[in-house]
Amino acid sequence: MRLDAASPDRRLTDAVSRYVDFSGRSDAPEEMLEAPGHAVTVLIDLDRGWTVEGERHRSFVGGLYARPVRVRHEGSFRGVQFDVEPPAVRAIFGVPARELLQTTVGLDQLLGPDAERWVQRLHDAPDAVARFAVLDALLMRRMADAPPSRHPDFDRAWSLLVASGGTLRVDALAEAFGASRRTLTTRFSDHLGIAPKLAARLVRVEAARRRIGTVPLVRLAAEHGFADQAHMTREFRALTGRAPTDFPNLQDPPPATA
Repeated sequence: MRLDAASPDRRLTDAVSRYVDFSGRSDAPEEMLEAPGHAVTVLIDLDRGWTVEGERHRSFVGGLYARPVRVRHEGSFRGVQFDVEPPAVRAIFGVPARELLQTTVGLDQLLGPDAERWVQRLHDAPDAVARFAVLDALLMRRMADAPPSRHPDFDRAWSLLVASGGTLRVDALAEAFGASRRTLTTRFSDHLGIAPKLAARLVRVEAARRRIGTVPLVRLAAEHGFADQAHMTREFRALTGRAPTDFPNLQDPPPATA
């Protein structure tokens, strides 16, 4: 498998995570379970498409899931993936993140004819560096053309939660915004589609998962806010369907596809 990764233009830092350009082949179709993350996944396919939860897609957008997602390729794969922070989903795709909760949709359902233009521009780019530059231009244009956020306070709340690695308690987050826990939870859920407690769990497990293999599991649990290793294992099983020991070292992970 070939994998090239890069950071988006710094002007996209709060909206879009790392770019991953990848390709590979296998002797036969392969199905796998992809662990959920805290962001909305966008995969622009440059090969034969994917099957996600039993439905065929070419380029697609995968919303927030609180469980592992079944994906399948047909023996070869090539594409570019990036992750969008939920508060930026409306600016880029014109719909709030809550409308994509626990679902995967075709890129064309959100971008219309622009979806095919995005695919063609990336297909025509000569290499990964050029494709990343194309993505920068496309995404910055979408962000520039979008109206201001309707909920800047909750965008900031999301940023604080992510910056803490999911360890910031909901009560502390509510206090930072002068709101009750109930008000924060209700408005956060209305805006982003998930409650802050679940968001924190997704962020915490994802952050820990990316460091597996770099430190002992006991230390990993402590550094990511789990009560102990057993608690971390339960959270991993609940959200990813696997124990931490079932994951390889994911410091430089292959692209999640949903």
